Amino acid sequence: MAVERKFVHQGLNRARMNEYFSKQLERAGYAGMQINRTPMGTQITIFAEKPGMVIGKGGKSVRNLTSDLNNFYDLDNPQIDVQGVGVPELNAQLMASRIASALERGWYFRKAAHSTLRRIMGAGALGCRIVLSGKLTGPRSRIEKIVEGYIVHAGKPAEEIVHTGFATAVRKLGTIGCKIQIVLPDTTLPDVFNLVKVEAPEPVVPEPAIPETVAEAPEPTAGPADEMPGLVTTTKPAIKPTAAGVKAPSGMPAGVTETMGAVGAEGSTEVKDSTGTMPAPVETKGLRTEEPTETKTPQTAGKKVETRNVSGFWEHRHDGLDWHVMAIVHKPEEIGEPGEEVRVVGGVTEHKHGRFSYWHPKSRVHKEA
Repeated sequence: MAVERKFVHQGLNRARMNEYFSKQLERAGYAGMQINRTPMGTQITIFAEKPGMVIGKGGKSVRNLTSDLNNFYDLDNPQIDVQGVGVPELNAQLMASRIASALERGWYFRKAAHSTLRRIMGAGALGCRIVLSGKLTGPRSRIEKIVEGYIVHAGKPAEEIVHTGFATAVRKLGTIGCKIQIVLPDTTLPDVFNLVKVEAPEPVVPEPAIPETVAEAPEPTAGPADEMPGLVTTTKPAIKPTAAGVKAPSGMPAGVTETMGAVGAEGSTEVKDSTGTMPAPVETKGLRTEEPTETKTPQTAGKKVETRNVSGFWEHRHDGLDWHVMAIVHKPEEIGEPGEEVRVVGGVTEHKHGRFSYWHPKSRVHKEA
């Protein structure tokens, strides 16, 4: 059988089965069916207002329906499943059957249609459309339409979100077709959209630069600490001289070593300030923890020149200058200035001079006032 013929045959069987269930299960409130083909056979789900009447006593009615489907319709191992209807007013097939039954009992078509429409919209439907066609009031047939709410008439949404039911009422003057279309409450309509409010991004504020030297808060002169809540006091580590040199202050990072001789000696790397006392230690946080090996040559020992080899480049420092490549030509203003005091702490050359009365790295660029 060709593919087209197969599809036509399946559609014809579906229409015949729907008509058969409508006649057999009219009293049970037949509300439609659904067919699913599985590897184990064909599963048919029947929706009814009264599932107990479809099943029957001991499942007798279901077995009869299964045998009829197996004998009269070309189905592979049919299996029937019965499910109830949650809200009958939102089932299009069930409401179409009720209108047809009311017309057969002699109700006026407008009364039957409007009462059914009010029940459907009262159940929460978004829209409903009832179409009655046939000999309604006279010898000539006509069509009566009643619409309320939102209804889609064409396109793919009309197939997806609109549920349709059809039933036939047989009267003495002729038959009347009853067609109902319902849009369920939880349906997403195709022409409904929401605007999303986009907030402007917050401006990015750059963080202030951290100064190289941090000024310490002045020590309190009198009064307990609880009287000055905004003051933070710090204790400077004491430097204790030993036989090998000067002991590193507490808090020095691991791996940092200093080789110092006697203070004021020729080979010492510490320089006394103008008062003749040891300068206060500086913070070594963030400094390099490993220093390259320093070597002194006999030719430069008398000139207080220190040399070292870093990654294949020879560097030296002298006259208060920091480490630099030996091939650099020195300018006279780089040698220093009168009244300048220089010291080396932790491998960093510091000095103070002029209006800069505090120790600061020599490599810092000075800004004029």
